[in-house]
Amino acid sequence: MNGASNILYKYLDPCGIKALQTMMLHASDPASFNDPFEVRPAFDQERHDYFAKTHEAFHAQFGSEYSLLGNQSMVGMPTEDAVDFGEHLNLRFRRDLSRRFRVLCLSRDPANVLMWGHYTKSHQGLVIGIDTSVTRFPQGLYQGGQPINYLEDRSSTQLPVAYYKGTSVEKYDVFGNIVNNPNELVGIGSGLVIPFSEYHEQVEGVMKTALTTKARDWRYEEEVRFVYELPDHNNQLSKIDGRYFIQIPLDALREIIIGFRASANLAKGVVALFRENRIGNPKLFFGGCHPNRYEVQKHEAEPQYLIDYFTTVRPSLE
Repeated sequence: MNGASNILYKYLDPCGIKALQTMMLHASDPASFNDPFEVRPAFDQERHDYFAKTHEAFHAQFGSEYSLLGNQSMVGMPTEDAVDFGEHLNLRFRRDLSRRFRVLCLSRDPANVLMWGHYTKSHQGLVIGIDTSVTRFPQGLYQGGQPINYLEDRSSTQLPVAYYKGTSVEKYDVFGNIVNNPNELVGIGSGLVIPFSEYHEQVEGVMKTALTTKARDWRYEEEVRFVYELPDHNNQLSKIDGRYFIQIPLDALREIIIGFRASANLAKGVVALFRENRIGNPKLFFGGCHPNRYEVQKHEAEPQYLIDYFTTVRPSLE
């Protein structure tokens, strides 16, 4: 059951009918992603030692030779044994992502058994198909969205070594804006230097990579992300009670697939919105188990049949 190439899907739990009532989808704060490995840059021994060496050298000027541990140098300590050391040093990176970006997560596949189980409360919710190519759909940084890159290691999200200098390379004004001269030279270890502009470009590149990279274990999701940068894309987002949403254009909503364990009230709610012309003119479906494959099927249905199916047919099968 594959949708047209320009249709992407959002899996929603039973409360997802609110998305249809408002015709809005939540654009997530990257800090709220359910996989803790996401937006965590790779932290290795080289970066560990660079921070420890520059931090200890700075504080040694003031008589504190072992500024991190108090009784010995942290240089050379296996970073795997320095619990949460990298977490502490990468906190600024994650906070910057949280402050600057919001992300809408969609999928190419409306029939994935794991997705239906995980994100629709075991087939009690629904999946909506959105044509993201329509003119008024908010595109953010990437026209058509950015497919997730599924990898086995985190090396692609490795920040430049200079990011871990004992005293921050970046200089900020009172408003939190970076004010470094683009031509200012930044040491990157081993006597090498690069212009600040190049260093900053590397950090920005890792940020965008981190937002579109996940562990290979997640590849079944076939995820495509729309990334919005604040405040540049504020005109593409609606802010409500501190959260950001994208508006679904009426002509972009093409499919609604109701899970076969959904309540009759959910089906009635979808049909009511359809009949009131509040959600455009999408095709309506109900889901079901394929008779001999591990596969979710969708069955197109008229509005009244959907109500009849969920009030009469499904209850008789439970």
